[in-house]
Amino acid sequence: MSDKIMSQKIIREESGLTVTGRVKRPFMLPFSELCRMEAREVKDLQIICGSGDPKGRIVHCRGVFLEDVIRRAEVITEEDNDTKRMFVVVTAGDGYKVVFSWQEIFNTPIGDGIILLIEKNGIPLRGGHDRLDLVSSEDYFTGSRYVKGVEKIEITLAA
Repeated sequence: MSDKIMSQKIIREESGLTVTGRVKRPFMLPFSELCRMEAREVKDLQIICGSGDPKGRIVHCRGVFLEDVIRRAEVITEEDNDTKRMFVVVTAGDGYKVVFSWQEIFNTPIGDGIILLIEKNGIPLRGGHDRLDLVSSEDYFTGSRYVKGVEKIEITLAA
């Protein structure tokens, strides 16, 4: 195997997700490390778009809480009320973005359902472009914040 092909294979296997923004040090969480984190299982998840139309169903999935990934970042809070103005932007490789408020993630039942999927319908996902999905399983319209090919999480402070 040529060095170039071997190099691409290593990069693909070690791809993951980047965490940036109001953190002390931006970092990349390799997919292999994400798979070693504590996972949650969800069964029979209906994917419903914003209009209320059903778009599909995930019979069984396993994933890591977005909250746990954020906790790994050393989030910068300079004032007592900073978290009241923080939001988290999750971006896919194709530019699709969804937004969660800090309070929504850490202070509501919605946060207990925001999951980065590592397995879907019995098939382990492998990381890399178009391989890491995020679902907000407690949303009424789960399709609206379903992100395929997650590449970046950014912690931001509203003005």
